[in-house]
Amino acid sequence: MKIFISADLEGCAGVTSWSETMLGNEEHYKAAEEMTLEVIAACEGLLEAGVTDIVVKDAHDSGKNIFHDRLPSGVRIIREWTGSPYSMVQGLDSSFDGAVFIGYHSAASMTGNPLSHTMDTKASKIMLNDMICSEYLLHAYAAAAFSVPVIMISGDQMICEWAESFNPNISIAPVKEGFGSAVLSLNRKDATDLIRKQAFEAMNKIQLCSIEMPDSFRMSIAYHQHVDALRASYYPGVVRTGPYEVSFKTQNITELLTTRMFIL
Repeated sequence: MKIFISADLEGCAGVTSWSETMLGNEEHYKAAEEMTLEVIAACEGLLEAGVTDIVVKDAHDSGKNIFHDRLPSGVRIIREWTGSPYSMVQGLDSSFDGAVFIGYHSAASMTGNPLSHTMDTKASKIMLNDMICSEYLLHAYAAAAFSVPVIMISGDQMICEWAESFNPNISIAPVKEGFGSAVLSLNRKDATDLIRKQAFEAMNKIQLCSIEMPDSFRMSIAYHQHVDALRASYYPGVVRTGPYEVSFKTQNITELLTTRMFIL
């Protein structure tokens, strides 16, 4: 079995402020260490379940957050960015049997995390086929394009519950809950124990986690700044629908991801 792990930071246990998420900041070290240990826990659960090949994408900001020298033997990691529109799952292809999302967070306009956003903090809300669009939803569809099911997600409680409502067979590991600018978080040991357990159990449901790909995609983006909506409207196929909003429709996920990459 071959599994792809996409790892973000804002959904990791204890992470509360933007300063903790930025490479080079003094507070980043502890957050990056937490991200690393949560990825290691997922790897350990998968390896215990019999997975023989694991590839990790460091999918937060700089792409240089995970302490790669601490990963289990045999685990490979993609650091930095290739420029692919597949973004947080770049490197994923049809050779993988499943995907695991670690450290994911609530979407822009959701209240489950002090750091709620979708891809960029310029957007106040993104809708995809009449659903609030999170990074989970966007990349679950990206994985589905390769017939790869997302079998597990860890992160804040709201995104985990949302993912479970979208795909009832996904395994979830909620490690914290957001309240305004604060979080109520599991401690490090309890968070990593939960992730390890859920990663192991997720392998038993791998055949149940496939999702259907829509016939087409309709995305609308509301920006905080009206100039961003105006700028985005110059991209082919993108229509300005209000002072702060644009929308567009595509026939496949690659077109969707490519357009999003250039306007947000």
